[in-house]
Amino acid sequence: MTGKYIPRVLLCGDAEIFLRALDGRQIELVGQFDCDDDKILAAAKDLFADADYVVFDDGAKFATNFDALTKLVDENKLLTRDSFLKFAGDNFFALNNVRSLLVLIDVLKVSRLLDADNFFARNEVFATFANGLEVDGVDGNFSARRFPLVENFYRKIFATLDESRLQTYDALLLTADRTPEELFDTLIATDNVAEKILLFVRQSSALEDWLAESSVAFASVEQFPAANGSWAVLTKFPKPDDFRVYVADAVPVATHDTAGLRRYIGDELTALHYLWTNARHSTIGFVDGKISLSRERAIELLRGCDMIVSEGEFSALTPHEQTLTLCGQYLNEHVEKIFRKHIKATQPDYLSAFHFVSNGHCLIPSRRFVTRQNIFDAYCAWLFSFVGDVAREVLDTTNLAASEDPNKYRVVATVAERLLTVWLAKNDLRLVPAL
Repeated sequence: MTGKYIPRVLLCGDAEIFLRALDGRQIELVGQFDCDDDKILAAAKDLFADADYVVFDDGAKFATNFDALTKLVDENKLLTRDSFLKFAGDNFFALNNVRSLLVLIDVLKVSRLLDADNFFARNEVFATFANGLEVDGVDGNFSARRFPLVENFYRKIFATLDESRLQTYDALLLTADRTPEELFDTLIATDNVAEKILLFVRQSSALEDWLAESSVAFASVEQFPAANGSWAVLTKFPKPDDFRVYVADAVPVATHDTAGLRRYIGDELTALHYLWTNARHSTIGFVDGKISLSRERAIELLRGCDMIVSEGEFSALTPHEQTLTLCGQYLNEHVEKIFRKHIKATQPDYLSAFHFVSNGHCLIPSRRFVTRQNIFDAYCAWLFSFVGDVAREVLDTTNLAASEDPNKYRVVATVAERLLTVWLAKNDLRLVPAL
């Protein structure tokens, strides 16, 4: 939840009608005034400084008196009742704040931005940018209440902030009114998302005080003027650049067998499980042989993508048909049925992706990829949430433990070669084929 920002409103109009229109939204009514023809009542001038917004119940009076009002009060505070109800939600609304943010994004040379609080949609910004700015948004109810012109401003819309955890951006935009504790929780939740945070800090808020006292928590803190507050640019301390690519054959799987399943799930999956539980690097690779990609080139590529992979492999036979030719129809269908059962039980959102990949003609090789540690962890956590149980059930329901045919006793490993492609099919990652 966001912080409890309660706007202070100076009203020109009928308070009873205005409060009824708020439909329960909390405000602090700091006063009322009225307009006499084109002249603002002199008594209201002293109240302007105490208000976040000067709200007009009558749109015609607002338009008629706007020029005179701007001589007495900052135009960013002036709104009609309809605009207040539409735009002034959980933080301070001002068109100048939209303009100043766009300038700041351009100055910082931000090319990929995550709008975590749907600031642009809330303010109905649907501009396009010459510098090719890409913006993703976070709003579970977005598509139900917006027009395509606004919706298409975003490259992608996540239902929750957690859904964006595998993405990387030049900056994360936070505009909802948060307490310091809520900001801290958000920064933890988005630790790998971006190194820069663009933050709206409301004037005289607890967050403003906290930021003044906690600037040492960041590599740098810059603040820029905004209406009723400031835009803060928080730069995190850079993480150590720890890069390591592991060759599957060189991982000590013999002494770290995954629950005695190495023979059935294969050396590669056993090695992958060992790395997942033992290796920690900012960037990690898993390959089945030597690669020509240099450390410098890999790091450069990962600045603009999420995972480096091999080119997709095309085949006239689908993965389902390939396994059938190796293992026979009964064993293939029996094992795929067990895979579907466990995926449905532990990762139901991936069941359709498993069917899609199994019956397609293209696979991304599962034993050649380089990525950031958090993505590696997410993939392995997904994979090993069910693949061990699949192998155990296959062994319990067949005689594969006595088989000497590797095409058959390694059937789980063969089907598992599809699983990186299955996982990628459901996760919106930027891939570069360079291995």
